[in-house]
Amino acid sequence: MDLGLNPDDEIRAFLAGKSSFFETETRWSDGALPLRVRYFLSNEQPPQQLVSSVRCLVLKGDSVLVLRNREGYHILPGGRREAGESFEQTLHREVAEETGWTIRAVSRLGFIHLEHKEPKPAGYRFPHPHFFQVVYAACASKYMPDSMGDDDYEESAAFVPMGRLASLGISEAELEYVRFVREGT
Repeated sequence: MDLGLNPDDEIRAFLAGKSSFFETETRWSDGALPLRVRYFLSNEQPPQQLVSSVRCLVLKGDSVLVLRNREGYHILPGGRREAGESFEQTLHREVAEETGWTIRAVSRLGFIHLEHKEPKPAGYRFPHPHFFQVVYAACASKYMPDSMGDDDYEESAAFVPMGRLASLGISEAELEYVRFVREGT
């Protein structure tokens, strides 16, 4: 969407009429970057130049792929685009690198809008103050452990029945994406 607007006006125009289903605040980079985080269900793509990464809810029957890292459990593997990649190419590469799984039947589920709460730090090379992560849903296809990268952040990945996700401390926002896919509401 290029309306010839400044970035803040473009973001306001894109978000106009959309309601987030969950909002929180967090801190990244060992507490140095406070962020406001809002989660949306939508087929619309945020302004491409402000999309920093893609995420994917990976399903296999009645189970969801759960990743564990040093901070806990989560269900949205993904990461940053490399030069020349489409969002879906990034999604396939990142899911394979982080989990060893290939995916199929990819569909857009929503997006996450992140807003920095403080001025841009010196040397910060990512969009500021607003950026987005596009969220997809997909089915697991084939396990290919040789495709996994040397990721020192994600420690493990396994499929967990949907009914057990809350007991793992999965965030309420991520659980809402699961509810939407399961119930369609």
